[in-house]
Amino acid sequence: MTDANSAAAPVPEATRSQILNAEVAKYAKRGWTVETAAAGQAVLSKNKRIGWFWNLILVILTGGLWLIYVVYRALNRKKLTAIITVDEYGRVRTAG
Repeated sequence: MTDANSAAAPVPEATRSQILNAEVAKYAKRGWTVETAAAGQAVLSKNKRIGWFWNLILVILTGGLWLIYVVYRALNRKKLTAIITVDEYGRVRTAG
């Protein structure tokens, strides 16, 4: 009888690093930036998008009054955060 944990062998640190770099590259293609990267873990961030089309329509309809809100939202954008972790068996986990 084989145990499920004994069937999967831990991967070397270099392989874990390659797996993490490949996963971070996928996120970077979608506009995420790396805040920190350490052994087996990376923290990425991205500014939340603003729907410019509808805001532009509202600015035009309100004669520019809506522009106050748009500027406020642009200056105080929320930040999305993702944490990517690669465990000792090479499994990728993402939080956020």
